[in-house]
Amino acid sequence: MIFKSKILKRFLTLGLLSIALTACQSNVPTRQVAPTVQVVAFATAKPTTPAPTKTPRLATATPIVTKIAPTATPTKTIPTAPPIDATTMLNNRPADQNPLTGLTVTNTALLQRRPIMVRIGNDPVTRPQMGLDKADMVYEELVEGWITRFTAVYLTNDPPMIGPIRSARLINVQLTPQYQAALAHSGGSDPVRWELSQLDIVNFDEFFTPQPFVSRPNEGWQTRLHFNAKAARDYMTAEKMEKAIKLRGFVFSDKLDLNFDTANEITVPYTAQVCDAKWVYDTARGQYLRFMGGDIFTNPEGQQIGATNVLIYFADHQKTDIVEDITLATSTRIIVNGRGKVWLARDGKILKGNWETNGQETPLFTFDNGQPMPLKPGNSWVEVVPLDYEITVDGKTAGLQNTPNTPTPNNIPTTTPIGFRGR
Repeated sequence: MIFKSKILKRFLTLGLLSIALTACQSNVPTRQVAPTVQVVAFATAKPTTPAPTKTPRLATATPIVTKIAPTATPTKTIPTAPPIDATTMLNNRPADQNPLTGLTVTNTALLQRRPIMVRIGNDPVTRPQMGLDKADMVYEELVEGWITRFTAVYLTNDPPMIGPIRSARLINVQLTPQYQAALAHSGGSDPVRWELSQLDIVNFDEFFTPQPFVSRPNEGWQTRLHFNAKAARDYMTAEKMEKAIKLRGFVFSDKLDLNFDTANEITVPYTAQVCDAKWVYDTARGQYLRFMGGDIFTNPEGQQIGATNVLIYFADHQKTDIVEDITLATSTRIIVNGRGKVWLARDGKILKGNWETNGQETPLFTFDNGQPMPLKPGNSWVEVVPLDYEITVDGKTAGLQNTPNTPTPNNIPTTTPIGFRGR
């Protein structure tokens, strides 16, 4: 019994020990493996779980921004009227409006013909000139010897006596085709004559077509020769040289509401005491009155010549080797084709912008922002000056080099029967 008890005790002891060891062994892998599996599973799930949630959020935000952008553009609140376009206005000019003056004519047939450009002297001995005040436009430019000469443009008027007539210069090679005009002159140097002969123009050279010219008796060589515009019209009709010309012309406004600097007195310093040109604004006449060399500039009847518009036309002046006279003075090639700067004086104000022409059309005058620069209905005087000239306006002298950029209007007036009017 004792032996059995001892054996039973040993058996029980070994059994309890085995159970204890088994329990201990079963607890070891539980603490090592289970956390490892849980960590690996969690690490894999963490980056992949939010990935699909981010993608739809971005996709949803993109169309929202796209939809808001066009809605935010205030197109419906901006006035729908387009800006005034000079070309459109010029193409829709009233049939009875003179394209060079903006004035209404009763006989529209006068507008269906060539302008006539006439070369007129401006030496002191030639003043007062005849017919100059009847021109729709007058161009004035420097010639050799530092005097000036005129190219007067006639479309609606045909004065029977214009002059005194002088010779052509290189400026007429570029100027005449712009107006598809007939050019009247008393010859010129051989190189200038040759260049004129290459143009598709009516060329009234006194030495080849003397019919429209008139020689006044008891006059010196500088004042003897004059031109009959009416006779020239008849000659062109008979010789089938006359034809309907569609001039681009200019944009006109009878009212100027926009705010510009004043310009009551303008001096162009061509040649002091001989050909310096001064313009003084006369409120009663609504024109600039001309003085030259310190004297009142008049027609033969003693009436002071005026201009509704005075344009300061800045152009490149290039010296040439073309000899013009017995003093061996050489001609200047004045570039009036292409693009350049222009100042316009009207209504006692000065407007600054640009001139532009391809050489086959009259110049287009615009502000820097492309809006048309409107002339006032009436005659115009164009002062062609070198690029470095300084012009005196109301006592202040300035040129292109020292003139600051001036603001240009965003708003140009709308059309009226005679051109267009300020708002």
